[in-house]
Amino acid sequence: MSPRCLVIPLTAVFLAGCAIFGSPTPSVALRPVTLLLGFQPDVQFASFYLAQQKGYYARLGLDVTIEYKGDADLVRLVADGQAEFGVADATDVMISRTAGIPIKYVETIYGLFPVALIGPKGTVPRDPSELAGKRIGTPGKFGSSWHALLALLHAGGLTEADVTIREYPQFNQVDGLLNGDVDYITGFRNNEPLRLAAQGMQVDLLTVEEIAPLPGPGVIVGDDLLQSKKADVTGFLAATLQAETEIAADPQKGLDAAVVAVPTIDADRDVALAVLKATIELWRAGASAPSGAINDAAWTSGYDTMRALGFIDGSVPLDEMIEHLVKESVS
Repeated sequence: MSPRCLVIPLTAVFLAGCAIFGSPTPSVALRPVTLLLGFQPDVQFASFYLAQQKGYYARLGLDVTIEYKGDADLVRLVADGQAEFGVADATDVMISRTAGIPIKYVETIYGLFPVALIGPKGTVPRDPSELAGKRIGTPGKFGSSWHALLALLHAGGLTEADVTIREYPQFNQVDGLLNGDVDYITGFRNNEPLRLAAQGMQVDLLTVEEIAPLPGPGVIVGDDLLQSKKADVTGFLAATLQAETEIAADPQKGLDAAVVAVPTIDADRDVALAVLKATIELWRAGASAPSGAINDAAWTSGYDTMRALGFIDGSVPLDEMIEHLVKESVS
């Protein structure tokens, strides 16, 4: 099989033969930039940790500081230019851009939408219309879990009024399922099923792409940065994708980087490695390696679904929400 390379237009970084960051560069003053990840450190962010630790960002002249924020603060800080990069749900990008917030989605991290409906093995319906009357646990009426649940219900001709919603703001919906307080939960496919299995519950999933495709989380930047420092953006994306590709080939490398960044991960390396391997499958989306490319079909489907659900009104076209900076090429 031919090696997988990246073609990133307009970047100042020369990408040769997939050895993107293999050679040292002359010492230069680094420009401080901030990367905002989700609300807490996690092995799922291993690609960013590895790129930082191996100097991939530094070789581009970027001194990357990693911080953790909730979704609303993350989007606001990136839009305001207080942080240069962030990882956000694509559905939140649609909502934010429609509200006039100047951000764009520039690289896919999760090639498959990570949230699924999860229930005990043999109980999860294939037809979402069969969810009527069921009790469903979810962290709250926000973010990707909520959007995924509403998309599934909508595809089955249902609304939230047709089910009983129980909110778990501490993200402990696994306990609700184990205790029998709910019939199903929403959760990340690379997290909650593994936690449930560790406690003796085998599960089935109803994934979003089966019913109502949505684009997965990815990297966002503000309009000002994209216009003024596009080379920094494209270089950052290439560095991150290089780390993803290395981790996909050797998950242990990603786990080791995550432990350096977040020492508490070392407390249960087996579970952390299982989570990382499941995460890699979501990055790859069935391909041999992560691509980072934006999935136009998923974005079109997701845009239509979010409009049908009333989260966006269609006043901002899809092409103003995304920027194609990464595309696959085979050499």
